[in-house]
Amino acid sequence: MVKNLSIQLDSLPGPAIFTDREFAILVNNNKADVFINSNNNKIQPTLFELLNISKEELSDLITNNKISQNVFELASYNNDSTHHYKINSSYLDNNEQSSGHLFIFFEDDYSYQKVNKAEKTSNFYKEILDNIPSDIAVFDKEHKYVYLNYHAIKDEETRKWLIGKDDFDYCNRRQMSIAIAEERRAKYEFFLKNKLDHYSYEETIERSEKLWHNLRIINGVYQPDGEFKYALTYGINIDQLKAYELKSMHQEVAIENSLDGIALLDQDGKYTYMNGAHIRMFGYKNENDLLGKSWLEFYDQDEISRIENEIFPILLENKKWRGVVRAKQHESNRKTYVELTFNILSDGGMVCICRDYSESKLQEETLRRMALVAKQTASMVLITDPEARIEWANESFEKTTGYLLTDVIGRKPYFLSGPDTNPEVLEKINESTENGIPFSGEKLCYKKDGTAFWVYLTSNPIFDDNDQLVNWISVETDITTIKNSEFIIQKSLEKEKTLVELKSQFVSMASHEFRTPLAGIMTSIELIKVILNKEKTIYPARVDIHLKRCLEEIERMTQIMDNVLLFGKIQAGKMPFIPERQDIVKFLKSCIQNFELIHIGRSITTTIADKPSMINFDNKLMEHVINNILHNAFKYSNSNSPIHIDFKNKKESISITVTDYGIGIPKKEQSQLFNSFFRASNTLSYPGTGLGLGIVKQFIDLHAGSVTIISEINQGCSVTITLLKHK
Repeated sequence: MVKNLSIQLDSLPGPAIFTDREFAILVNNNKADVFINSNNNKIQPTLFELLNISKEELSDLITNNKISQNVFELASYNNDSTHHYKINSSYLDNNEQSSGHLFIFFEDDYSYQKVNKAEKTSNFYKEILDNIPSDIAVFDKEHKYVYLNYHAIKDEETRKWLIGKDDFDYCNRRQMSIAIAEERRAKYEFFLKNKLDHYSYEETIERSEKLWHNLRIINGVYQPDGEFKYALTYGINIDQLKAYELKSMHQEVAIENSLDGIALLDQDGKYTYMNGAHIRMFGYKNENDLLGKSWLEFYDQDEISRIENEIFPILLENKKWRGVVRAKQHESNRKTYVELTFNILSDGGMVCICRDYSESKLQEETLRRMALVAKQTASMVLITDPEARIEWANESFEKTTGYLLTDVIGRKPYFLSGPDTNPEVLEKINESTENGIPFSGEKLCYKKDGTAFWVYLTSNPIFDDNDQLVNWISVETDITTIKNSEFIIQKSLEKEKTLVELKSQFVSMASHEFRTPLAGIMTSIELIKVILNKEKTIYPARVDIHLKRCLEEIERMTQIMDNVLLFGKIQAGKMPFIPERQDIVKFLKSCIQNFELIHIGRSITTTIADKPSMINFDNKLMEHVINNILHNAFKYSNSNSPIHIDFKNKKESISITVTDYGIGIPKKEQSQLFNSFFRASNTLSYPGTGLGLGIVKQFIDLHAGSVTIISEINQGCSVTITLLKHK
């Protein structure tokens, strides 16, 4: 049977081999000898050894009918070359001895080359994809992984496991937040729903207490009919880009918030960028006013010529320049000094940094003028270091003290003090120096020859931009003449005070001495009237008139003495003031009632309500005020003329206005009504001292209130008192 099979195999156009069930070669045709002989000349080789695969692999290929789908490479014994074959297999089962596998070989170098090329191409692209520094994945319509490159998942086992699974599976496996998968699914569904060709989004993931920033890009692949096929996605780490963005943002914030003006100009000198400080520095409101415009906008023609002829040549040579220029404010004739720093960029543009130098320029000019003033001033000027050691003194210091500048440099000014210098003043100066705070005050000093003189000292600390104390500037003005004058004035004041006290004592004594005999005279008159009435003596009517007149004059004299006594107390500062919180309405009604009992026949109308109004006032002083004003109203008006009192109760204050319809007060004299002993020109025929309203004003001032008078000649007079309600 085997011999017959060998003959049959030789008739085939290509190599043929018959094996037993274990794949040991039993028979082959002569075309297959080249393979068998090339296999180390084994007497009975196996086919799986010939094909360079395992027995199990060969068995699987036959069992699954897949052997014909593969191309095998076999070495040629004759010319040491290789050929590629496809193999068809069949199982022959004639009897127990002749059962086996028949393998027929078909040469297929073209298919192998095609497959090999495809494999090489696949490996080439796989190598490229695995080495691209981004996550690359392919998803199906259900958002399940079809492919991942090495960069996406470096672990090969995990990468293979993830095929056919989704991000929810991956997050559970890696114990990551499920929110990552939910966000990715939502983005993917949005992409599918809108049938987008491209879609991208940023993703932030926290891993190991660190934030990772990725840019996810989805590209859709569709069938010719528009049906979705799959999605190719890219994941690119953008941590560095984010860091650059954050750094750029911080730099932008720093530039925008800089007090210095910062701008970029192109090679034509036109603005391409400027920060807010640069815009405001030249009087503009927004960058649109300047973008695209030339730097020439800021300068007058003479300054432009200076910049072009003096500054630009240095700038072009050194690629940078720094200095001060004079600019003009937008829509204004005001000039401003600007410190500029120019740097030329590689593209021919410029960076311009500008700082308002007007204040510095002003300080320089101020210092120059101060130095001139210090030199010419009559006051002594000292400049000391932070420890108060003298660094410089002006000529006035030398002339006043007798010390030369060379004598005092490096010394502290305490050598100007002497035995009678107030220790408290020296202590305050020490505290000022130690704490870096200003000092001002009077100080007794001594010249080089021992002569004492007074100065008014003003000492101020000078700090640098870092708030470090660098100097003290002290100005000492000679006030000896003033102090001597003060001493003389003080002595005069003491004498004046003594005289005032003597005058006050005299007024008090005189008032008392006058009141005693007046009281005696009044008593005698009353007794005379009683005796005459008791004895029923008939006497002429003119006697009664003269007695009545005596009583009125005694009353007027008593009132005058009362006013003089009050005036004396006020002048001496001895007028007692004891305010209490009480009802002003009740007080006013009582004053009116008492006044009407004395002045029978005169009427007083009021607008005083019954509602209480509580304020602070001195009962005794206020009674004098009301009685004085009412007395004037009665005195300077006709006996038939009414007197009206108007009371207003406001939120913060109360006001009392007493109005009469009498002779009035001349306009030009109303400003003097509160002066002591002043009387209006139309009141000279009326009795009085001119002290009443002055005393009223003093008493109301003690109450922190006000008194106002409105009057017209022959039209009457209104006196208004205003008092605050606060406690």
